[in-house]
Amino acid sequence: MSQPTVYGDAISTYVRSVRLALAEKGVAHTLVGVDLVKGEHLEGQHLARHPWGKMPAFEHDGNAFYEASAIMRYIDEVFPGPALTASTPVDRARMNQVMSIVESYGYPASITDIFIPRVLVPSLGGQTDEALVEAAKPRAALFLKEIARLLGAGSYFGGATVSLADLHVLPVLTYLRATPEGQALLSATPTIEAWMGRMNERSSVQAVMPAN
Repeated sequence: MSQPTVYGDAISTYVRSVRLALAEKGVAHTLVGVDLVKGEHLEGQHLARHPWGKMPAFEHDGNAFYEASAIMRYIDEVFPGPALTASTPVDRARMNQVMSIVESYGYPASITDIFIPRVLVPSLGGQTDEALVEAAKPRAALFLKEIARLLGAGSYFGGATVSLADLHVLPVLTYLRATPEGQALLSATPTIEAWMGRMNERSSVQAVMPAN
């Protein structure tokens, strides 16, 4: 079986999620850089891999895929190693629900409307859109409140062991916590902060997200 290739920027949350899944399975891979800040994801070479100019794109054994959640499920099914899909129908449904919540609600509020204007835009010489950040705070708070409810007293979102949902949530919350708004919101959800602590102790996280 050939080594998979991930196309994307190492700073991307969804690239991180895919690489975390590979690391949890113990699968070596090649990361082909696509510079997000320079806009390389919108250039022809990457658009041929992902027509919407998002990342990551993925290749393995002559097959090409995009969309992080689809890639992550493929990784879990194809490669040996610990299962990253919850074992019961209820836990699988919850895992899939959390992944969908991240994509539909968590990422737009936390990354698009808080982290990017608060941290990334100023780092590139721009100014924060304070109205955009302020408007996003209730949506980010609801995201955190709901995933805290779904986590409940459990250690992980898919049950007793790490699942794809955990790997999908962590990169988003890591960037959210890099903002003052995110720090304040996370302080109101101590179970999620404790979960982040558990996740950040994992060797996969330390390999893929070493600065966190």
